[in-house]
Amino acid sequence: MRIGSHEACSKFGPLSMRLGNMPSVQKNNRGAALLADIREDDGLSYERLALLIGVSSDALRACREYRATLPPLVQVRLARAIAARCPRLAVRARRLETQATAAASLESAPNALHLTAPPKWW
Repeated sequence: MRIGSHEACSKFGPLSMRLGNMPSVQKNNRGAALLADIREDDGLSYERLALLIGVSSDALRACREYRATLPPLVQVRLARAIAARCPRLAVRARRLETQATAAASLESAPNALHLTAPPKWW
């Protein structure tokens, strides 16, 4: 079952499709910020990184320049590749992985809509 605030939201497709044109989401792209911080002395080129995560180097450059966003599962692969090969950026890469994993689980909609509020747990 898909989760949404109302039926109109579910008509417009997955969350990434609805958020893709919003400039604030484009500018708050954690993957783009991480890509922009890769330096030459890290020994990780965009071409090699693209081969590791299974996308084109043009897609990575477009993400870095805030022209496009990568799908959440690609961002998870990106974060894992950067964390494993660039210790300087490992903390930020793990943060991206957590955020992208949450976005992917939201898009896959494993949550069910409950008709009543959950009981208090405290």
